[in-house]
Amino acid sequence: MTNARDIVARNVLWNRLISVCEEQANALMRAAFGAIVREAGDLSAGVFNAEGDMLAQAVTGTPGHVNTMAASVRAMLEFVPADTLVPGDALVTNDPWLGAGHVFDFVVVTPAFVKGRIIGYLASTSHIVDVGGRGWSAEGRSVFEEGVTIPVMRLRKAGSLNEDLLSIVTTNSRVPHEARGDILSLLTSNDTGVSRLIDLMEEYELTDLAEVTAFIFESSAQGTRAALSRAPQGVYESRLTLDGYDAPIELRAKMTIGDGRIDVDLAGSSPVVDRGINCPLNYSAAYASFGIKALLAPEIPNNQASLNAISVSAPPGLIVSAERPSPVTARHVIGQALPDLMLGCLEQALPGEVLAESSGALWTIALSGAGKTDFTSLNVALGGMGARPDADGLSTTAFPSGVGAVPVESAEVAAPLIYHSKEFACDTGGAGQYRGGLAQRIEIGSRLDEDLSLSAAAFERLTNGPAGRQGGLDGAAGEVTITDGTAVSDKGIYLIPAGERLILQTPGGGGFGEPEDRDPGAVVRDLSEGLISREAATKIYQK
Repeated sequence: MTNARDIVARNVLWNRLISVCEEQANALMRAAFGAIVREAGDLSAGVFNAEGDMLAQAVTGTPGHVNTMAASVRAMLEFVPADTLVPGDALVTNDPWLGAGHVFDFVVVTPAFVKGRIIGYLASTSHIVDVGGRGWSAEGRSVFEEGVTIPVMRLRKAGSLNEDLLSIVTTNSRVPHEARGDILSLLTSNDTGVSRLIDLMEEYELTDLAEVTAFIFESSAQGTRAALSRAPQGVYESRLTLDGYDAPIELRAKMTIGDGRIDVDLAGSSPVVDRGINCPLNYSAAYASFGIKALLAPEIPNNQASLNAISVSAPPGLIVSAERPSPVTARHVIGQALPDLMLGCLEQALPGEVLAESSGALWTIALSGAGKTDFTSLNVALGGMGARPDADGLSTTAFPSGVGAVPVESAEVAAPLIYHSKEFACDTGGAGQYRGGLAQRIEIGSRLDEDLSLSAAAFERLTNGPAGRQGGLDGAAGEVTITDGTAVSDKGIYLIPAGERLILQTPGGGGFGEPEDRDPGAVVRDLSEGLISREAATKIYQK
């Protein structure tokens, strides 16, 4: 029988494994060349056992990366069997259907050896700014137009880099130095994790991870079953309409809550489109699972056992289950809307306990030179998070991705741009007893007075803002304009003429509860801080 001292010791070891992942992630952020990784944290890192099952993940990172990576290691080992690996090897792929859903995200897996035997794997994922093709754009009609795809292969063999592979990537990239550096930063990250994992095993005198795996998985499975059981058993359905590209997209879910597990069927969602907003099922499942866990099991660490309690399925050929060779560059437009779709089901199961809808898809600001100067700049604009049942929504917060924005100073150093303003957008949070999180307004122009090219692939909720709950009002819809009078109305490519500026206003979060029930002191505070207008204070919140 396991005594209390053993349980404490195993929990300490579990937390130490998480710290290994966190150091691995921090090493990636320090080594990364691209600002989207280095500054915004668009990455994931994790430690896996010898069977390729995820034991722990870093706190730093995104659900779309880490939850897809949970399946990537096993999938990659089917192409390169474990018994063919030797010390110094590392595997890599950016296949959207094996990795994180589009060709910009590379997954690197490094085996950890103890006494000549694989005892586990360290894996990491991050965004590479450019890998050829059309670049960051939803204009591609197939994945073949979106950049070079690397099948599962060795990035390093017995300590020697695969320079042929790196040459293929850099030759196809518009920023070859950065692309090479970012791929090697993943390798460095994993090597840091391998070193720390082996040090930890030596400290605890472990020869394998079997015992700690059993403890982590048993504890996580029990905790997850108990957490999911809080929702009444039954079948719940939800739907969500997005702007789409040429026409609106409908997402549908049927959620079956059983005894300690949840099964989600996305059948009925819109079919694939011929633009790059389709989403492979692996990425859809990653964010749908996150939405469920975020509400019901936020305290349970993410690992294979906790993820096993949730299944997400869809017939092939839907926008949430796109198959090769569908274009998938901006797959997060669909994938990151799925947590709100899940919360729509859970609101029926647990009325009054679910936060309002959030801005959803991360707005990727993809600007490049359209004049004499050739450059590529990626940043993100953050919208508002939905109000919670007992608190206002967080403003300019990347829910559900969890990444930050590249600081203005870093973005301006990396590219010839000027951020003329970046501020909260008044009145964008949905009114309610608890107010939705505010959106932000950003104004950008060329520092060199040259034309700029904008890819609007990730701008979503320009038609309808995030919905409120329990009487709360909707958050403001997003708005994108160019100062020459052009309104950005789809996900295409737009020219920003020299001397003109791009103005973005992201969507605000939905409100929760009736606005007239809001604390008058909170209304006064919002007004004094410029979060709401006097008109809103008197016409919406006045009792």
